[in-house]
Amino acid sequence: MFLIIIGTIVIVIAVTKSKNKSDGLVKIITTDPIVSSTTTTEVTTTEPITTTETATTTEKAKTTTIKPTKENSTSISANGYKIETIDGITYVDGVLIANKTYSLPSDYNPGGLTKECKAAFDEMAAVAKEEGLTLFVCSGYRSYSKQKTIYEKYCNRDGKNAADRYFARPGHSEHQTGLAIDVNTASSNDNTSESFKPIREWIANNCYKYGFIVRYPEGKESITGYKYECWHIRYIGKDLAKKIYDSGLTLEEYYGITSKYVD
Repeated sequence: MFLIIIGTIVIVIAVTKSKNKSDGLVKIITTDPIVSSTTTTEVTTTEPITTTETATTTEKAKTTTIKPTKENSTSISANGYKIETIDGITYVDGVLIANKTYSLPSDYNPGGLTKECKAAFDEMAAVAKEEGLTLFVCSGYRSYSKQKTIYEKYCNRDGKNAADRYFARPGHSEHQTGLAIDVNTASSNDNTSESFKPIREWIANNCYKYGFIVRYPEGKESITGYKYECWHIRYIGKDLAKKIYDSGLTLEEYYGITSKYVD
């Protein structure tokens, strides 16, 4: 309440709060001592009334500093490329990486093959068909839990060391990214079989044109961590695929990264 004396007129201004923070109600009470009359006028304002009342709760700005952790970190590869891990997902020069060194969270799920990967494969298969070859997805997206089930099966059958040479541990599989495809087969026999030779050679010589690379080439097990798989292709986009194809390098060699389990 405010008291203002102007001559013989006393003006009392009372501030009434509204439940709506954007409104205020001002009551102006004018008293004329000569005529002994009082007039009250109510004025509704759309602007909040400022008083000297102190707020009981004050929101303070918070500053959060993201520290390098297992989930979020940045480093540089041996070949000078930026390695960035965001929420447990690793990117090298912006390309998602899943290998023995870099894993994916167990809940990472793109919902199947990515739209770009599927479109690129369909384009490639259409061209191959014109040349008399049939290409299809033998194995595409594979969830963490599915990978775990199959991996444990192979470990029980062949032993862990042997299984690690041809099948990724859960969280380390490219199939979980939705960017990898086993074309027509997943049998090691087809790495050398005569019946699969036309498709094997066509994939090796043409898949880069559609944004894919043969991810685990022959003679590169010590680098990629896996035996030769002529059927396993990885989508990385046409520009990068051509660069890697022309270089004759694996993804690890091109970027200067490793593919080794900690244990």
